[in-house]
Amino acid sequence: MRSEIRSVLIVDDDADIRAYLADLVINLGARPLQASDGAAAVEAVRGVLPDLILMDVEMPNMDGLTACRTLKSNPDTQRIPIIMITSLGALNDRVSGIEAGADDFLTKPVQVPEFNARVKSLLRIKKLNDSLESAENVIFTLANAIEAKDRYTQGHTQRVTAYALELGKATGSSESELLSLRHGGSLHDIGKIAVPDAILNKPGKLTPEEFQLMSQHTVVGFNICAPMKSLAHALPCIRSHHEKPNGTGYPDGLKGVEIPRVALIIAVADVFDALTSKRAYKEAIGHDRAHGILAEEAYRGALDAELVKCFTRTVMPGFHAAAGSG
Repeated sequence: MRSEIRSVLIVDDDADIRAYLADLVINLGARPLQASDGAAAVEAVRGVLPDLILMDVEMPNMDGLTACRTLKSNPDTQRIPIIMITSLGALNDRVSGIEAGADDFLTKPVQVPEFNARVKSLLRIKKLNDSLESAENVIFTLANAIEAKDRYTQGHTQRVTAYALELGKATGSSESELLSLRHGGSLHDIGKIAVPDAILNKPGKLTPEEFQLMSQHTVVGFNICAPMKSLAHALPCIRSHHEKPNGTGYPDGLKGVEIPRVALIIAVADVFDALTSKRAYKEAIGHDRAHGILAEEAYRGALDAELVKCFTRTVMPGFHAAAGSG
């Protein structure tokens, strides 16, 4: 269990300033950590993730803005709040700090009441974010546990995520779309928690009643994740990855442009992995045959035709080569 004592990383090339700020941090009941420049700060967080970073702007080796930008671009450290410490009247530093991802600012010389208020506020926010992250971890752990229910689909979500990300990159997806694909791919089948094992592992064709129950996993998954605002970007993938451009999919019967693009990408990845993996009701097929089936599905409007073309042209060859070299 994580200690309730919060840690604050103080980054400044002036040892006296670091010592002064460290005393203020101790007075707030937190534990001070120190780094002498931006490069040392980036290295320090690889070992111990602080709850807050106080970052001077002007430093040798790596300045504070560069260090801030580096930390905020890393998924492992982007949630650590950073307070940039700027000189009085340094408006350009503040504008650059905002662009680099800074969460707040303090002006030199630091005033104790303002320091206390800003540090306590961001430490409180960080504590809330930690709780949120813990809840997210529970959701992703649940998704992995559900996959284990079906002995034939272990590794399915990881493969779907990998295929979807490659297809997203190949088709020019934005960073936000790639994040949707990363989390949506991992969580797209989480709703199968509501599907009995006997149906998941059934060796034969599902009855209409069984298929109806299986198809509800999209809505169940959506309802599980919808309360988590931090997972809002994944919801289109979770709910709509079985929708089809011709309108015959589920759960909402969406058609054409009504279907979120990220869901269409997940759909192609999902079908490809289902074809090339052994399941209770079928054997795995080779990439060449899978290529043909994907083309057939695109022709009849069950998959997005342009995405299938891109997938078979750019994504499949890379994964086929990697599998052959393994």
